Amino acid sequence: MYKKGIQTRNLIYQTAKKIFYENGYKKARIQDITDAADVPIGLFTYYFKSKDGIVQQFFSEFMTQIFSRVDETLHDKVENSIKLHALTSCISYDIILNDQNNRRFFYETIQRKSNYRLLSQLAYEVYRQNIEDFNVEVSDQTFEDLIRVDFGARREFFLYYFEEKQQHSIAEIVRVINGIFPRLIRIDQAIVDKELEEGIALMDSVDYQDIHLL
Repeated sequence: MYKKGIQTRNLIYQTAKKIFYENGYKKARIQDITDAADVPIGLFTYYFKSKDGIVQQFFSEFMTQIFSRVDETLHDKVENSIKLHALTSCISYDIILNDQNNRRFFYETIQRKSNYRLLSQLAYEVYRQNIEDFNVEVSDQTFEDLIRVDFGARREFFLYYFEEKQQHSIAEIVRVINGIFPRLIRIDQAIVDKELEEGIALMDSVDYQDIHLL
């Protein structure tokens, strides 16, 4: 990509973040983004394909930054994927749920049912590592099915959390939803609970104040 193309793409990307942050997922329009960036709407679809396409990149970049920061800070202190997932989830939910605009944006993506499409690749990587770390035998089809079950349960949990105005702490949320998949593949509950708690406890060891979703 030529330098000008990179600059244009970054302009659209950063403008979109601002529009989504201010207006939420539902009200943000591609036209609003391109008008604010002063570029033709065709450039948005050229670089990002669709509204969900750019949102997927927001989440991908966000989670990549969190995983990188954890790796930089703790190196080999996070011994397995359940613990790592608990830690990175604590950080991501803390950033999202404690900012009202991020919170609205996250809720609206879940309402649209786009959460699976947005995060499924990350889930594949994390959950494949669960299977390897704990020597679990699961067929490819069962693996696919269980990921969908996991995402369905997560979606229902968060819809209830937002719509019923629940007061769960970040740690409580992670204990519930991050334990779903490991238990579905029959990893011993005592092991799951231990690894989740140790991952949650590491949250204060990581400085992530400069990481943002939007």
